[in-house]
Amino acid sequence: MVPGPSATEASDAIGGRRRRIPRGEVQRQVILDGFESLLGRMPVADISVKDITDAAGIKRPNFYFYFESKSDVLGELVGGAWDDWAETIGSYHRRAGESHSGYFDRLFGQSYTAWVEHDQVMVAGVQATGYDDKVRSRWTELVDGLNSHLSEQMGRDAEAGLINPVSDDYTAIVERLTDMIVMAFYQDRSLKPAEAESARMLAALKAISLGAWGVTQ
Repeated sequence: MVPGPSATEASDAIGGRRRRIPRGEVQRQVILDGFESLLGRMPVADISVKDITDAAGIKRPNFYFYFESKSDVLGELVGGAWDDWAETIGSYHRRAGESHSGYFDRLFGQSYTAWVEHDQVMVAGVQATGYDDKVRSRWTELVDGLNSHLSEQMGRDAEAGLINPVSDDYTAIVERLTDMIVMAFYQDRSLKPAEAESARMLAALKAISLGAWGVTQ
């Protein structure tokens, strides 16, 4: 019998008290951790459900209680990495008094940090968008949300006379910049060059982005 998420089997210490962790939460995380550990040893396309259950130390029916496929596992891992980044930056919009230079440092500097921390997941996620409809859909949803916020910010800044974008099609500018940044991060995390080379890459992306936004101050 597959255990349901209402069962409990573990606890952790929070604020001096112990909280019971639902069994389902533990098992779900075991599956996610098992999949992520495999990404360091084999290409994502080669990973099977059996590989995941073996790595997680669970039976196959337990896997399907929580996930329909390995695509769902990868999609959740990518979403989790994205959520960590979003929580770190605090807001997609430029804050009061924040320069555009500081804005890009906060958004894309922190984004790169998230890629470094979750590089195996993010690289696998980008690779899977080429052949997996579920992962592609999840990735597109996340990127579209980001681009929407950035386009809105560009529009507000242009209307306020703070920038002079290279085109009136703000959405197209933002989409192409995001595509460029994702591919640059993907290549960087795939090759893992020296830190100096990564720093040059980040500086170039920032310069191109500021130029496309038409930042004059």
